[in-house]
Amino acid sequence: MDLSKKELLKFCWPSDYSISNLENGAIFCQHYAAYNDPFEFWSNIYEGIPDAEKEPERFAAALAAWGMSGARPDDEDVIAYFDECQNYQPPFKEMREEMRIACFGSQRENLLMWPHYADGLRGFCIVFDEDAVVKSEPEAYLLDVEYTDAPPTVDSFVYAIAHDQEWYRQVAIEETETRIEHLGEADEKEWIPIYEKTGASAVEKMREIWQYVFAVKPSEWSYERERRLLVPTRCCDKEPIMRSFSTGAIREVIFGERMSDDFREKLLAVLNKHYPGVAIRTARRAHNLYTINIC
Repeated sequence: MDLSKKELLKFCWPSDYSISNLENGAIFCQHYAAYNDPFEFWSNIYEGIPDAEKEPERFAAALAAWGMSGARPDDEDVIAYFDECQNYQPPFKEMREEMRIACFGSQRENLLMWPHYADGLRGFCIVFDEDAVVKSEPEAYLLDVEYTDAPPTVDSFVYAIAHDQEWYRQVAIEETETRIEHLGEADEKEWIPIYEKTGASAVEKMREIWQYVFAVKPSEWSYERERRLLVPTRCCDKEPIMRSFSTGAIREVIFGERMSDDFREKLLAVLNKHYPGVAIRTARRAHNLYTINIC
């Protein structure tokens, strides 16, 4: 997939419910258990300090995240640091239970998204402004789904170490820059790229784990090219929430060519009233290819 062409698209069924959400400027966000994929959030989450004998791979991964590969498990520094880091572990299981998700497409010409989520070109597609949707609620964030052949393994302890190392590198850079500026220790400048490199490695490890926790699906779903908005909540149940968006969050609305006249009138009435001036296009089948053209 051409990453430069990714968009934030909501394919909508031609229903009164879709009209209501558009009219109210709301995005429906569900608990993961409500989705039709039984493997949603189906991953192995490990917590706690790994046992070097029983969990050698976890132990090695933790040492690698620290930058101390090969250190012995009975080393006093290893024992002390691991004891400290177990307090930094994020509660991924609890976080997933409290998370609410809204699913989006990313390709407006996708041949399968229109029939599966917009009633075979009888519905419509909302093209959102990504920044406007995400920034309207600071705690929300957007992830592109990764498709794999097997459930991922998540290690909250490795995440804790990576998080601590990223923090340590940032502090080290600030302290080094201060010594250079105020004490004239220019020879220390060579350490900054090293700290930056190791800090970037820690951030990449955190992103990888975060991805595995919240945005992985079986490969069979890859045709969707899904993007998902994740909204943290403090909900103790599995009830969905409605997340508001501003009128400026919609860039375009694409009508399916098979949309009924009655529904078209309803949709146009809502757009004219609440989103005047928004671009309206039509998704049409090509005559000589299995292709959808947007015009």
